[in-house]
Amino acid sequence: MAARIIRRVEVLVNESVAGVLDIETDALSPRERVAFTYADSWMSAAEAFEVSPELPLRRGPQRPTLGRELFGSFQDASPDDWGRKLLYEELRQQALIEGAGRIPPTGEAGYLLLVNDETRQGALRFRENGKFLSSWGRGAGIRDLKVLSEEARLFADTGEVREENSLLMGAGSSPGGAQPKAWVRDDDGSMLLAKFPKTSDVGNVQLWEMVAIRLQQRAGIRVAESRLMPLSEFSHIFLTRRFDRDGDRRIPYMSVRTALQLDTYSHPDYVKIASEVAHISAEPVQDANEMFSRAALIAMVNNTDDHMRNHGLLRTKRGWRLSPSFDVNPVPAGTSDTPLTPQGGLFDRDVRDLVDFSDAFRLTRDAAIARLQQVATAVSHWRDEALSLGAEPDSLAYMTKAFEGENAKRVASLAPAPAVLDMGGSSTIHRFLSP
Repeated sequence: MAARIIRRVEVLVNESVAGVLDIETDALSPRERVAFTYADSWMSAAEAFEVSPELPLRRGPQRPTLGRELFGSFQDASPDDWGRKLLYEELRQQALIEGAGRIPPTGEAGYLLLVNDETRQGALRFRENGKFLSSWGRGAGIRDLKVLSEEARLFADTGEVREENSLLMGAGSSPGGAQPKAWVRDDDGSMLLAKFPKTSDVGNVQLWEMVAIRLQQRAGIRVAESRLMPLSEFSHIFLTRRFDRDGDRRIPYMSVRTALQLDTYSHPDYVKIASEVAHISAEPVQDANEMFSRAALIAMVNNTDDHMRNHGLLRTKRGWRLSPSFDVNPVPAGTSDTPLTPQGGLFDRDVRDLVDFSDAFRLTRDAAIARLQQVATAVSHWRDEALSLGAEPDSLAYMTKAFEGENAKRVASLAPAPAVLDMGGSSTIHRFLSP
């Protein structure tokens, strides 16, 4: 029987020690048993909060629930898909350098601790023997984007990173999702997420994500400051400012999947999401209202990748708030797994159904109709926005079904709402949430 190994890792929120993570493994299996224990200093601090919803502020070791190997907020800080593949490649290269016969077995906690400390999402940090985990890999800047894009394309095509072209390893290992991406520093030192094209893309995916950003701004939906960088005649890099950073300060983050304590395959409807977010939020009316607009726009541009890791919340001094909207990608065909309403269809998400549940979004019926109309008006500008960003005129015909489906006609058929929509007078470009 292989000897058991226990790692004791300090867990910090920014610079404050929140507790200790114990990870029990053996040398032959990636299977891990983890337990988290809050530090007394965290428990007694006035600003203390639960670092994950299933970790109530109490003394003694606590273990993951719902059959998970990690706690929800820890999973949010872990890589998935793209980042995980890069970390596996790093382990493979290290095994070759060290002459090891095989790649060491690595579980969920192992991958979490491999992520570069500087770029890890949210405010959780991990320290072992006085050193933050992990510090390997080179940082990247805005001037490295073309090199990173080429490395990302090669890795997506071959699954390998050449040792002499390994900038991607450090910059690209923490982001989740399937699209090639990396964290880079802008000229002013702020951190950006860069999304790159890949060989299998149909059309200019990055440009259409930027179109969605522009449409959300028109609809009064909060988004992070974003822009495009030309890569070739027909491709771009999409750049968006990180909303979980305020200078060097890290802002605690959790996905809606974590907030609602869902498993990977759960897809609650937007009525339930809005109700639960309002229960958690420090500004329940504003966040529930905005969730209505987000749900309507997501359906009206046929964003089919609206799973529960693509919605999130940020921690302010007053409590949790919806993060800016992110990962909204219009597609002309396909269906989402997330219904708009209870018993709502997936093959045809009728935005008028949202009005019947306006109270769950803290809206009157008239205010809900007004929001639908504002979203529809915003989406109707999709051609102008696309052309202004450099879209090829021929690409518009291909994308028409994403923006001009039945929902546009349905909203147009609604009687004008008498209520005046008040978006609160705030800018919809998000730099960071005020504490």
